[in-house]
Amino acid sequence: MFNTTNFSSLQLIVRAPMYFVIFMWSTSNFMKVTLAGSKLIDIGEKWRLLQMDIVKNSAKKKPKRSEEFQYLLLFIKDSKLDLAFTGGGMFQLNRSLILTMSSAILSYSVLAVTF
Repeated sequence: MFNTTNFSSLQLIVRAPMYFVIFMWSTSNFMKVTLAGSKLIDIGEKWRLLQMDIVKNSAKKKPKRSEEFQYLLLFIKDSKLDLAFTGGGMFQLNRSLILTMSSAILSYSVLAVTF
């Protein structure tokens, strides 16, 4: 026979694992998206370095025509990539965001445990 105390303890037994699963799922997806954003920023940085190498190698060779130099300048101007995952333009999803969020969660967890 069920009474209110049995019902509430049964409900707690069922809800606690579900809360844990939802928390872990949310945390893992946040980590995946943030690390993907960091990789995207790294790719943008590699592209910038590759662009600099192209300019250096082209500067060593003397252009045969002034058109080649103009094309090179046009390439540099138009191939600017600022790749990043952002949260509505307010913040970038990168590794430092993970560290900031982790430190805040850990700090508040310690405060919650002490009280």
